[in-house]
Amino acid sequence: MKKIASQFFCVLTFFSFSVGQPLINDLGFASLKIDSSAMESACEIYAQYFVDSSQKEKFIYDCADRNGIGFNSLLDSTVRIYFTGDETEQILEMTRISQNCVGPYPEDSTVGTPGTHQFSEVMMFELLRFQECGIINIQRDSLELLLVSAIAQIKAKNKKCPDLDWGSYGENSGAQWLFGPGCCSLVDSSTAISRISKVSQGIRAEKVSAGKFRLSGVPLGMEVSVFDLNGKLLLRKNFDGGFLEIPNVPAVARVYGNWFWMK
Repeated sequence: MKKIASQFFCVLTFFSFSVGQPLINDLGFASLKIDSSAMESACEIYAQYFVDSSQKEKFIYDCADRNGIGFNSLLDSTVRIYFTGDETEQILEMTRISQNCVGPYPEDSTVGTPGTHQFSEVMMFELLRFQECGIINIQRDSLELLLVSAIAQIKAKNKKCPDLDWGSYGENSGAQWLFGPGCCSLVDSSTAISRISKVSQGIRAEKVSAGKFRLSGVPLGMEVSVFDLNGKLLLRKNFDGGFLEIPNVPAVARVYGNWFWMK
């Protein structure tokens, strides 16, 4: 009886108190088309493009590249990013290496060194760099649309955190939200995709009512395209100075080569 009681207490303790770090894992893609030959030397390729010459040796030493590429993001050093895969499936994971979850779930809180950017921003920043240096083979516009759509889907599923923490995503299956520990990233300033986003100098979008948005700073005649969260084109028009009415929200809009989320 004592043994059973002890086991019950251990199980209860496991589910009552958080352990771990803010993270997002199991982000699965099928369209990124990894160049297998580039992946074999991904750390060296990335360092050649983006790391200062005085830091290259240390970066490559610390970078994991046996089955993928893993390093502390150059955008936010509190985020460890790991990317692996082949021509058919690609997996991305991110973890806050300087933060921990404490306290009982779901009221757990986060302690540690605050980051400077949200997971969504780090993912966008680093995967666009992977595209730029040839680690993945996909057109930049297609990659941007894919990532903005994934971010919007994950955020829509999140029951606790304002960004991607504890989310899971499959390009063919959509977004899910994982069960705990559940503490959210500590970030000094959140600049991830928001309801009102400055997408380019002087261009803004503001929600007026459900499915209706006002665009400012957009030249007359400029093309505006709107997609649903699966990448299906909902609307394409030349801006006429009026309101932008979207049949289904949330959605992703593109104006002058920039993307923003409308909900």
